[in-house]
Amino acid sequence: MVPAPSAAPVLTLVDASGFIFRAYHAIQHLSTSRGVSTNAVYGFTRMMLKTLREEAPTHLALAFDKDSRKGRQAIDPTYKAHREAPPPDLTEQFALVREVSDALGLHRLEVPGWEADDIIATLTRQALAEGFRVRIITGDKDFVQLVQDGVELYDPMKEQATRTEDVQARLGIRPDQMRDYLALIGDAVDNVAKVPGVGPKSAVELLTQFGDVETLLGKLEEVKKPKLREALSSHAESLQRAKRLVSFKDDLELPLGPQGLAVRPPNVERLRQLFTELEFYKLLQELPGLAPSTPVSPVARPAAPEVPTQVLSNETEAERFLAHAREAGRVAMVPAHEDGTLVGLGLSLPDGARGYLPLRHTALTSGVQLPPARAKALLAPLLADERVVKAGHGLKALMHMLAREGLPLTGARDDVELLSYLLNPSRREHALADLARERLQEELPTLATGKKTVPLSERTAEEVAAWAGPTADAARRLVEPLWEDLERAGLGKLARDIEVPLLPILARMEERGVKLDTRVLGRISLRVDSEADGMLKEIHRLAGHEFNVGSNTQLAQVLFVELKLPVLKRGKTGPSADQEVLEKLSETHPLPRAIIDYRTLSKLKSTYLDTLPGLVAADGRVHTTFNQVVAATGRLSSQDPNLQNIPIRTEVGREIRRAFVAEPGHKLVSADYSQVELRILAHIAEDAALLEAFHEDADVHQRTAAEIFGVPPGEVTSEMRRVAKTVNFGIAYGLSPHGLSARLGISQEEARGIIDRYFARYAGIRRYLDETVERARKVGYVETLFGRRRLMADLHSKNRAAAQAAERAAINMPIQGTAADLIKLAMIAVERALAEERLAARMILQVHDELL
Repeated sequence: MVPAPSAAPVLTLVDASGFIFRAYHAIQHLSTSRGVSTNAVYGFTRMMLKTLREEAPTHLALAFDKDSRKGRQAIDPTYKAHREAPPPDLTEQFALVREVSDALGLHRLEVPGWEADDIIATLTRQALAEGFRVRIITGDKDFVQLVQDGVELYDPMKEQATRTEDVQARLGIRPDQMRDYLALIGDAVDNVAKVPGVGPKSAVELLTQFGDVETLLGKLEEVKKPKLREALSSHAESLQRAKRLVSFKDDLELPLGPQGLAVRPPNVERLRQLFTELEFYKLLQELPGLAPSTPVSPVARPAAPEVPTQVLSNETEAERFLAHAREAGRVAMVPAHEDGTLVGLGLSLPDGARGYLPLRHTALTSGVQLPPARAKALLAPLLADERVVKAGHGLKALMHMLAREGLPLTGARDDVELLSYLLNPSRREHALADLARERLQEELPTLATGKKTVPLSERTAEEVAAWAGPTADAARRLVEPLWEDLERAGLGKLARDIEVPLLPILARMEERGVKLDTRVLGRISLRVDSEADGMLKEIHRLAGHEFNVGSNTQLAQVLFVELKLPVLKRGKTGPSADQEVLEKLSETHPLPRAIIDYRTLSKLKSTYLDTLPGLVAADGRVHTTFNQVVAATGRLSSQDPNLQNIPIRTEVGREIRRAFVAEPGHKLVSADYSQVELRILAHIAEDAALLEAFHEDADVHQRTAAEIFGVPPGEVTSEMRRVAKTVNFGIAYGLSPHGLSARLGISQEEARGIIDRYFARYAGIRRYLDETVERARKVGYVETLFGRRRLMADLHSKNRAAAQAAERAAINMPIQGTAADLIKLAMIAVERALAEERLAARMILQVHDELL
């Protein structure tokens, strides 16, 4: 074959079926809020968008299997006969992949009875004959047989290309010998018989000496090893059959040839619709046809009647617009900002009027910008007027931006991000652009930001207003349908009484921060450094030599090769040495325990001791951010830094906590609920035995231990109480015998017996678990005592692991979610009481069931 010139067009061929399977196994279970599995579709779509964006192919085809075993089963009826059918949750995604492919404008080819491999082989032969070069997108090494001048493979997951010279270097054979190589070593997964005694190394040696299977079988007398010669001789027929099975068929009749596979423009509207249905919100930003590099991309569809945004660049205009807002009693606001510093504010009024108040622009195409001090003076009365309801997206962040300008914000009651979260807390994102796309059927303009773009302050106010006005208006128009849906779902009271009042409280807590004594942290850090060095030396002593504890490869070598400890679990790269494995191995050797302790200490040091001092603000305090719209249970989370996860059960963790101090003349007061989730479980389950224990103020864990071990309370040992405590708290998380055995280091049989005895005594809890999951399957959600809901579509998932995880979540959410609601109500009550009593005390931190 004459190699195609370098200027030849390139035909890109994608092993679509192969990548669907790879994506399914590479990405953990994903599903929509309706329970539609999407992990394979998502992975495949990401790969295709990346290919289209980065390689800009001119000709491309997707090859799919279709009844693919039939063609080769004519050669050998046992071909792939033992391969299991795809999991049900993968099978249902095949049609979705085809829909996405069609919307992308990509040619799909499938031939009944044959595999994607054969389609690609046929197109490769045709393309080379027509002067194309060929690039095959695949992760399957079998395609090496097609590599030649003008043909290369590319694995996007490994970002690795394979050309002729690479095959020899990696496998020790030529590409044209790949069929012979595969025939010799066989393929157990596809039920292709191998030659007994022949492995990869000996196959390479044989092909180096003889070239191919046919020559080898014709010169068997030259094979030096008698056993190998006998194996080849007695399996000559199956070897020749195996070569036919692994060889791709390259003469299929296809509806399109290489010239007909020119890439077509995508159907962007259909893609938007599909990605919205599949909840691929990140991918919506990568759609072909969009221009994210431009400052403001065009609106794909006009937002209702096109309304211009008025740039409030002089005092008269600004004063009139802001007075109109106060009269209307409602205003939606969206900030244009750079790293939290306001550049301007987008505004939308109930009558649809849109305005943009510039604060820090250095350029205007028309008019004169108001001095920032004057603009803020005009804005302040509107923001401070409690009677004017403020709407927006992420109002807490806006409060902080305005506070830095000396502008307190009151009346923040319509946060569309928060309202969307309450409707579906399991949703991964509640971005304003996504909500507008779904509920308003509009594509909002985008405002490009980043290191390579012009800062907002250096753009004209008119340019930024073209984004800010429609965006603020979309937030305004989303408020009413979101509140209607909340009321319809019985969530209005939760929003009005708990979540909305909490917004300003959290903002004030974040602004107050908590004082940190960095000197204390420094002393702890020095001691921990010394302690960690000692631990590392002990690890090296137990191993017999120094090695990199942070290297999984080196650790596996020490544990499983040198010390010959049993391999309990395997990962993608070899034997696993994760926490669960190390815990189990620590029962037989001291090294795994030493590594666990070292990892724990190192994580504390890197997460807190090394990081916290750099997060102390100029006021000497650390200001965390509380996330109100993340946890599906309704719990608040904390980030930058996370102040809710500092451990209290370890000495170092307790020391780190002691570095958080009060200002001079003040004290830190901590108040928490005692065993709140267990009390809620007793209440919801109406379990008589557990309720009795709490009513009598008994030691619940001691009483549970007495019940499950059959001894009087006075004879309960500390170990029995530890087991009972683990069961009591674990039940609320759907604790299984496997989970209990792992936590306590006991056999699954023993764990199962403990759980069975627990449920025999606490029958109400058993009933609660069963009824909660069954009801959730019927109605599609679980809820707290205060009406907070979590959709549970995965209870019907065909992926067993996903369904089991959903069962555990269904059991836990009413308990943990109710606890979250209670602490939020407590925060509101405490903040109100402190204000009413005019006390100097300030609430500064929430750690789940504890207030500081």
